[in-house]
Amino acid sequence: MQVQLEAYGHWQVIRVSGQIDSKTVGELRDFIDTELKPSQPVALELTDVPFMSSAGLRTLLTLQRKTQDMGVDLVLIGVADDIADTMKVTGFYQFFTVYDSLQAIPGA
Repeated sequence: MQVQLEAYGHWQVIRVSGQIDSKTVGELRDFIDTELKPSQPVALELTDVPFMSSAGLRTLLTLQRKTQDMGVDLVLIGVADDIADTMKVTGFYQFFTVYDSLQAIPGA
């Protein structure tokens, strides 16, 4: 798994590629904890994530709570159909705003 932080307008874009599972989720959590700026909205770019385990889903929910506590928006970008289906079945999908691309974010 690879994680990068980029800027897109006033958004912080956390670009993830590779599988998010129990072996890699710690790296993602550490990256979020050290790199996230508390004053800017966050777009989690998941276009290149083919698989996400329950550990990854929990991390998404933790990130959602963290950004909510900081008072900034969080959106998910490019969620694979299989991951979106799992999020819907587990009830996680309702907690997120999801877009197909960064360009689709209103005002970005």
